Amino acid sequence: MNEKKSPEKTLPDVQSRIENLLWAVSGDYELDIPADLKAWEKSTDIALYEAVRQGIFRKYYDVEQYQDFFAQKVYQGMIPSVLEALGNLCIDSAVWKKGVRERPGVRNLRKRAFQDTLEKDALRLTHTDWGRLEEYYLRKALYGERPEGRAGRILDRISAIEDTDSAEEICRCLEEVYREAYEKGLAQNFKGLDREIKTSDQDMKRYTDKEKTREEEKEAKEEAPVNLFSGHVDPQDNGNREKPRSSMIFLDQESSDKMEEYIVQSYGESCIPARLLREFQQQVCTGAHKDCRLHMTRGILHGQGKDKGRGEYVKKVREENLRALESTRLITRQNIQTLANILKRALLIRSEKEMLSSEYGRIQVNKLWNLGRTENRKLFQREIRREDTDFAVEILIDASGSQQSRQSQVALQGYILSAALSIAGIPHQVMGFCTLGAYTVLNLFRDFEEDREMDQRIFEFYGSANNRDGLAVRAAAAGLDQRKEENKILILLSDGRPNDIMAGTQNPGYTLPGAKKPEKEPYCLDFALRDTAGEIRKLRNRKIAVLGVFAGEEEDLAAEKKIFGKDFVYIRDLSNFANVVGRYLKKQIL
Repeated sequence: MNEKKSPEKTLPDVQSRIENLLWAVSGDYELDIPADLKAWEKSTDIALYEAVRQGIFRKYYDVEQYQDFFAQKVYQGMIPSVLEALGNLCIDSAVWKKGVRERPGVRNLRKRAFQDTLEKDALRLTHTDWGRLEEYYLRKALYGERPEGRAGRILDRISAIEDTDSAEEICRCLEEVYREAYEKGLAQNFKGLDREIKTSDQDMKRYTDKEKTREEEKEAKEEAPVNLFSGHVDPQDNGNREKPRSSMIFLDQESSDKMEEYIVQSYGESCIPARLLREFQQQVCTGAHKDCRLHMTRGILHGQGKDKGRGEYVKKVREENLRALESTRLITRQNIQTLANILKRALLIRSEKEMLSSEYGRIQVNKLWNLGRTENRKLFQREIRREDTDFAVEILIDASGSQQSRQSQVALQGYILSAALSIAGIPHQVMGFCTLGAYTVLNLFRDFEEDREMDQRIFEFYGSANNRDGLAVRAAAAGLDQRKEENKILILLSDGRPNDIMAGTQNPGYTLPGAKKPEKEPYCLDFALRDTAGEIRKLRNRKIAVLGVFAGEEEDLAAEKKIFGKDFVYIRDLSNFANVVGRYLKKQIL
């Protein structure tokens, strides 16, 4: 009987075979791409065809141009995992015919790989919308099946680049497919690319001096401040590349001067007086957030925001979120009632009479023997009762652009929490946050003193711009500190990826385009994780309980663990939301 080799023993052979195939197909013997052992264990055909696809792509197309495009779109708010999944379909469409012309056996290898994918990845292909689109693509390639409606149109667009020789055309197709499949994105508007500000052709052109090398061009771009309103923002990696840039994007003086007006137009006017806001900023904008600003608003639909287009967009998102509520009304209502019951029972137990030994109260005859014999002075019994409303809860929600693809799901989670807390009679506040330039915007959906009718304000939630989690947590904690309740809880719904690499020119050492930039580490990757985790630890040291509710991609789970430790939950299924979150809240109450 042949024994199955362990993955560790087969890894060198797998690596060697895939490398040889990749080198042979691409003609580039310096490529160093690690083998995908999981794909190999699943199917040798899947792993080998992926090597062929990568090799053909690198042989015929400008890979760096594609990677720069990918990084730019991630920076503008597109979801990396979705973009990668759709990009693989576009790349496959562009390269497979070229592979077959060079090596006829590629046709059968591709067929077997697609069949194995349908069989072995059935769960993944039905788990997400983009997975379903991949399934349609595979079935169309294998059996000629074409779905009706939007999915069919998307596949036709992907098939249209089968004979292209241009990486630019692949990028254009990928962007069109992404926006056709996920119409919720207005990332370009919330990244500062304001449609109301006219730009010249010169501002839109990339620097293309052919006498400079690619590395020199990158260095020159890093040194130049960015005009946020020029219609052009250099590509950024949003923390996804192994070697991120060593410096931030700094805005020029024009962008900095217009930023406050732009924030008001885009997100709504401030809901607190300017004097109080300045005091609040002085309190929380310190250390790593020294040059940051805060903007607290009730939202563009409830203030004097002037951007009607944004207002219409928020109304559209609210309608989509409410449709999601209607389609899940039964399960949402069950979650609300279940969580409310858990909270009410915990509060009831907490409010029951409790008898404690004390140095005063009603004397306990059976303890009188301690007199003169021991140091025990607790010879009395005292009754205590704690107040039901001895709790305040802050719900803080990451409202950055990476949440766009799941904003209805996040809104539902926030609504379940808020509605259940309202039923249980626990004072709470709900606030979303995002960051653009120097400003972290805090969108107040519901404050501590408002009634249950305000819970539905959460359905105005949408994703835009970047996220500076550490500052948002610090600001939320400052609000909790003002509450009279003895016990305080912060619930943070986030995607585990704090990222803010665009800085405003608020620092007096950099007020002109030609001035020297201050030394500052980009707020992303490990630095941002350490800062956010540090703020969480400070809260716990101040006896503020913190629960992280993960609302992101599985690839970011490790980052979420670094931030919250063991006190975070990953909700895969909305039906179990109340029980999972309820266990944590019950533990805190009791």
